[in-house]
Amino acid sequence: MISLSTLSDSLRFVATATRHPLKMGAVLPSGHYLVTAMAAQIDLREPGPVIELGSGTGAITDALIKHGIDQRRLILIESHQSFYDDLQKRFPDARCFCDDAYDIETLAKQNFFPKAAAIVSGLPLRTQSLKRKRAFIESALRLLRPGAPLIQFSYGLSPPVEEHQIDATLIAAETVWKNIPPARIWVYKASEHSG
Repeated sequence: MISLSTLSDSLRFVATATRHPLKMGAVLPSGHYLVTAMAAQIDLREPGPVIELGSGTGAITDALIKHGIDQRRLILIESHQSFYDDLQKRFPDARCFCDDAYDIETLAKQNFFPKAAAIVSGLPLRTQSLKRKRAFIESALRLLRPGAPLIQFSYGLSPPVEEHQIDATLIAAETVWKNIPPARIWVYKASEHSG
């Protein structure tokens, strides 16, 4: 049975996606199976914040908390004002920013983010140019603790950026067939020789 809040979140997401299709990259919020699988990629023993990019209606955020991540460790970045306002109310102990998540490195420097235990991205990378995708991934990897993951999902069988196109290790973590539409989880980690 779908709760009224879930239905309301889905309807707001659909309305926003209709108005901004390239910015949203999906027509529905991420499903339960997908967000649970994304959260499972995070090692709870790793210290530091967990940064979520493109938090939307909070589906991934809820999964992170259910996985065992204290809300006070969360840094949520969302560019849509109405979603941002709701995130602040729903997750009052998280640090929330209404900003462009593609410019994560600038935001991190301005707000003194410590090195992160993980970055979880719901950003629609497939709608971006290769140059912008590579710059985003490289920036995100610089903000992570050594060996920590950048967790990205996408629709389709190929990754948003192939391993040979970037100085990073790429892992095809899981395909979530029960998501609508099916989605794949990709994990990027900085190469050992990266500075």
